[in-house]
Amino acid sequence: MENFKIKLSNFFELTRAYSVLMSVAPWFLALMWAQIYLPSPKDMFLTLIGIICVHLGTNLFDDYIDVTKELNSGKTLDTIDFGAINNKARLILNGTFPLNKVIRIIAILYAIAVLIGIYYTITVGPAIPVIIAISGILCILYPYAAKYYLGELIVGLLFGPLLMSGTYLALSGYLSTRILIVSISVGLLTAALLHTHAIMDWEYDERKGKNTLPRLFKNKPAAIRALEVLVWLSYINIIFFVMTGWLHPNVLYVLITLPLATELFKSIKDYINIKDVKFIPGWWMGPMEDWNKISKNGMGFFMYRFYLARNLCFLFCMIAGIACYLK
Repeated sequence: MENFKIKLSNFFELTRAYSVLMSVAPWFLALMWAQIYLPSPKDMFLTLIGIICVHLGTNLFDDYIDVTKELNSGKTLDTIDFGAINNKARLILNGTFPLNKVIRIIAILYAIAVLIGIYYTITVGPAIPVIIAISGILCILYPYAAKYYLGELIVGLLFGPLLMSGTYLALSGYLSTRILIVSISVGLLTAALLHTHAIMDWEYDERKGKNTLPRLFKNKPAAIRALEVLVWLSYINIIFFVMTGWLHPNVLYVLITLPLATELFKSIKDYINIKDVKFIPGWWMGPMEDWNKISKNGMGFFMYRFYLARNLCFLFCMIAGIACYLK
């Protein structure tokens, strides 16, 4: 039993499963809004599993590409350094998971997702493979998108419009304009998460020539202002479509998350100004898993801001889903 727990823990770390809330939350929102069609438990389970497999597979594929790039440059596993995110690909770099095993895990995760996609292609119709094909192409392109400042945009599209439209279609058999509208806000908040991540890893990305969205703005203060724009646009999108009658007023409950957005802005500015900040997670900030362990490992400075950005999108989706389900 203990051996199984260790293997499961290693798998979670290898695939960066702490980020899975970023795919589960949009799935939950689409699920709640599809309840008028009474989706079956089987469809709820299959869509969730498919989304998680794509997410974890893409996380791992991204690490695999980064590690192989470093190896091809002449480095050895023990000399590879990924900057501020010093736990990235740790189990690959220390030899726990050889690269050939990593490839097999990626193949299994994607194969599960493809099989689920085939099932819904048969049961729902041809729109499903179109969404899957676009998503698949974007997943393959993502590791190379940093050359063209497109990484954040790709992930925003994947976890916003594509994930939510595909989930709603699989659960209900229909496409939804309302879901598409809300998914724009979710995509913006997802891009904001990656934007936050890249601001904190600015020096490493600059050294490696990675053209992340923050580096498009040439300096960190401008990149922070761009982060604020991404987040504010997500709220403005909701407010506008509520005022024009496209969305139910209950969706405005997402404004409850504004204090979390404000804390994210304040915290990322503290990070850039190199202040001596004491991290005290509050209950209203959402889950921050393994915080004591993270603090002891000296990763609090990074994970605190990451969790804030992740939880902002997570709570936004959960509140929007529940609010409209209860209308």
